Amino acid sequence: MFLETLQSKVDRRSSPSPSLFLLKQLEVYTRQLRYDLDELIDRRLVKTFFDTLAVILIFRHRNMGLLLSELGGYICGFDHAPAGTKRISNLLRSKKWEASFIDAFFWRRSAERLVALQKRNKTALFLWDDSCVEKSESWVCEGLCSVFSSKARRLTRIRRGYYRPPEGRICVPGIKWTGVFLSHLGGKPSVCQMRWWTSRGRYKEDPDNIIWRLLRKIRQELGAGFTHVLDRGYASEKMLRYFFHFDQHVIIRWKKNHLLEHDQKGLKKTHLLARSAKARASRISWDKVRKKRKRVTIGWIAVKHPEYPDNQLFLVVVRDKKNYNGPMYLLTSRTIKNHQQAWAIMFSYMHRWEAEQGFRFLKSEMGIESPRLWFWKNRLKLMAIVALAYDFLLRLLRHHSGFTNVLMRRFCHRTGERYRNASIPLYRFRAAVALALFTFWAQSSG
Repeated sequence: MFLETLQSKVDRRSSPSPSLFLLKQLEVYTRQLRYDLDELIDRRLVKTFFDTLAVILIFRHRNMGLLLSELGGYICGFDHAPAGTKRISNLLRSKKWEASFIDAFFWRRSAERLVALQKRNKTALFLWDDSCVEKSESWVCEGLCSVFSSKARRLTRIRRGYYRPPEGRICVPGIKWTGVFLSHLGGKPSVCQMRWWTSRGRYKEDPDNIIWRLLRKIRQELGAGFTHVLDRGYASEKMLRYFFHFDQHVIIRWKKNHLLEHDQKGLKKTHLLARSAKARASRISWDKVRKKRKRVTIGWIAVKHPEYPDNQLFLVVVRDKKNYNGPMYLLTSRTIKNHQQAWAIMFSYMHRWEAEQGFRFLKSEMGIESPRLWFWKNRLKLMAIVALAYDFLLRLLRHHSGFTNVLMRRFCHRTGERYRNASIPLYRFRAAVALALFTFWAQSSG
């Protein structure tokens, strides 16, 4: 519906509307993907693929955003919603394609962006993070496993005047989730890979195998020498072994009780060894997480991991000048000779916050926790399409910043101090895209 209407509208208009521009960019973004998909499945399913992608951008609802019965009404009109639902279902049930088809598309896009970054002399950053898709009301679908619920932790937080909530972590049914984003300092990320996996049942996976396969694929498809940025959850000897094996640079937020070795100080815990890293420079930095400015100091020393004495590492110690927060320890394989390189390591790690924001956006705005599909492979296909829609939004922000401002001004105008000061362009842009495409759909569907 959307693809055919787009072609007829563009032929008749010399100056397309914002809605037509969005659909045209979506058509360009998925052109090669649809050509390759056309060799595997029926052409009608290829059109349904494009329509499903457009409908996901239109329909915004956290709890029902990916229900096939809801999306089907936008495919064929609400009078023929069952027919639209059946079309999407046929697309997801087709055994002639799998979610790995979209993964290959992300690899090609990442390779193209790496070439562009190298031409601009930008250091590519691979931002790693883990999350989970919580399905608290489900327990019999394929692939569900036990995950720690961040939503339950947020709801049971102690508040004055209310009873003491239950202690400990709360487990609910769900799916494990590993994501890798490609970005650079000062830039907007793009999706490199998304992996959904489970620790139980027929499709059981080991988290180490997931990381190993991703690193091996990065080495084979993209090359070596890139910088990977990881949080404390990855701080272990095993992760260093993986990155050394595939010849990749790494920045990990290290834990203070892990052992490191210094040439003069010997083998000590990180927080004791960090005392030798005296402050060499200071500056005022913006804390994006806590939304405030603070003065921080930075120091570094050359260290080695006791299991890998032949690999030179550097420990960067970032301290809060007023001691509001404890020191931050960053272990990196990048060589540090001056404070400019040390600051680059710190800001590269702070840029990893974009990965966590990506998970939050996919859950809240894209409704990735809402699918109600029984079979595991069908669910993976739908979530891969959602990741494709998210990457398309990021691409528009990177390449069409002027258009995004006009679109937000026209379809998602906001007033007030909060929206003037808040840094939430992607959320407003998502709302504007949904309204613009809905206007186009309402005018074209009759």
